[in-house]
Amino acid sequence: MKKILTMAVLSALALGLSACQSAPVHVTQAGEEIKMPAAPQKIVVMDFGALDTLDALGVGNRVKAAPVSNIPAYLQQYHNDQVQNAGQMKEPDIAAIQALKPDLIIMSGRQNAFYKDLSTIAPTLNYSVNAADGHYYEDVKKQIRLLGKIAGKEAQVQQQVKALDLKMSAARELAQHSGQKAIVVLHNDGHVMLMNQGTYPALIFDELKIKRAVAADALPTPVIGDNGRPAPVMVDSQFINQYHPDIVYVVDRSKAIGNTPIRNDYFDDKVLKRAGTKIVYLSADLWYLSGNGLESLNRQIDEVVKSLKKS
Repeated sequence: MKKILTMAVLSALALGLSACQSAPVHVTQAGEEIKMPAAPQKIVVMDFGALDTLDALGVGNRVKAAPVSNIPAYLQQYHNDQVQNAGQMKEPDIAAIQALKPDLIIMSGRQNAFYKDLSTIAPTLNYSVNAADGHYYEDVKKQIRLLGKIAGKEAQVQQQVKALDLKMSAARELAQHSGQKAIVVLHNDGHVMLMNQGTYPALIFDELKIKRAVAADALPTPVIGDNGRPAPVMVDSQFINQYHPDIVYVVDRSKAIGNTPIRNDYFDDKVLKRAGTKIVYLSADLWYLSGNGLESLNRQIDEVVKSLKKS
């Protein structure tokens, strides 16, 4: 009897300690302070980077809905009967999400137009990362740590972020010693466009320290379109012949969303050989649909590092 009582007391103390460790997290976003729940158990995740972070922290079982019809291959374990469809990445199913009565909703910039609708259902965390402020990696880590704090997994986050720092440091050293110069392009519906700004260049050039084959100020003055934005710079064999990048990193949007991928012969082999250029096709669904998460960032670094190593 005494042993049973002792065990009961220990259990109660453990539960009490756990409760003390988990407290609501206050987040300021869109000019207002929002109280996020402590260790939420029913989560709707509209951002795949947030999903892979929760997965890496061992709390993926708390995810009750996600845009499963768009889910990347590396997260296919969440395409199952336990995870409901939360709609499309750019158009969440508000009624389905409301019916779930979640404790927390995690969104990204793709759902900005639905923020008010989502926030009336449950506290809604915007997991977006600003790639234009020059601190992309630090901003990603800040979001990862925040999500770990909300999930009650701060110790695990600290360990995994430390490992990520070591990987990033080793990748930077390799990039700086390789001397290879690169460009990043986006393929969409047969068109290949230079990406000199945004998440992909921020990670590859600013954070991994791969040298740019084309500086922004080396390009001709962009033509301003009817929408008031610069027209995209198209990349083809002639572009390769002019700038001679060592590597062309291709993010294939069309392939990522289930449309026709880039043609294998889009770039002329003779031009590539003459310029000393190799084409690296990055995992389309990983790069276009995901990113900014513990697992996705690890995988992205691996792909870039692999491209720098001589075969």
